Amino acid sequence: MFHRILVGVDDTPASRAALKQAIELVDAGHGRLGLLSSAPRPTMVGAAPTIMPITRAELAQELVDWAERNLVNAEELVPRDIPVTKMLCHGSPWRALLRAARTGDWDLVVVGQAHRAWWPPFLARVGERLNRRSPVPVLVVHEEPREPRPARRRRFGRRRRSRAAPARVA
Repeated sequence: MFHRILVGVDDTPASRAALKQAIELVDAGHGRLGLLSSAPRPTMVGAAPTIMPITRAELAQELVDWAERNLVNAEELVPRDIPVTKMLCHGSPWRALLRAARTGDWDLVVVGQAHRAWWPPFLARVGERLNRRSPVPVLVVHEEPREPRPARRRRFGRRRRSRAAPARVA
């Protein structure tokens, strides 16, 4: 049974599904829950010299505030009887989770994965990277499926003719 479970949290539905699953596992094993949120490094990319409305330091502070809000929001979802450890890291989320997993303090790492219709093969997801490198087991939780979208009607252009052959009169 897993007694110390680490969860990567952010503001996505997949992360909330992972947190929900981790709460169930911790509650069954009477363990401790670790919440980790990572503030990515600010990158300011421009094709030409431009004036940005925000400085790099202000952007870095906004990203740290975002990560702190993620931790606070995730902690509010955890029942009061479950002990929680909050960790705020800087940099790539998968690297922060991997560093925490390698410390030996955690028995399981739980991450959420959003459903994408297409994902570039050169961009590995957090769960995939952790599965290859983590010394502890990794549980990848997929976001809860959304309701299917209704079929769209064609609005513009010519009407499509039915493909059925017209009836011939003899």
